[in-house]
Amino acid sequence: MSAAATSPKTGSPFLWVLGSFASFAVLLAFFLNLAKPGEVDPRAPERLANTAEIVKAQTELVAKMGLNDAAKKGQIFDKTLDLLKSRKPAPSTQVVPGSPTQLKQAAASVPAPAAPAATTPAAPTPAK
Repeated sequence: MSAAATSPKTGSPFLWVLGSFASFAVLLAFFLNLAKPGEVDPRAPERLANTAEIVKAQTELVAKMGLNDAAKKGQIFDKTLDLLKSRKPAPSTQVVPGSPTQLKQAAASVPAPAAPAATTPAAPTPAK
């Protein structure tokens, strides 16, 4: 048997592996460059102050309504649930745009076109 012939591209797999590592390194550098923090918004302190004010007002409102206490909260929700259960179901008055009901209402609300005005003046009567 003869010895196996050596391939003229002996270092080809090594170069492919080296190239793939290099391409991943380039992609990693690209994405890390995109991940740099941007400029700081000059309105950030004002927005944080607004957020703190809103959270404070919500907390005060929840305390005022008595929803901090779990037992009281349960009573309020049970009372609301009983009220909702006691109401009878009724058809909704909300109209979905583009629905047949909305199209009928739109057609009904359009006024009928006015009769055209006479364009010819009345004939003058002769003076005696």
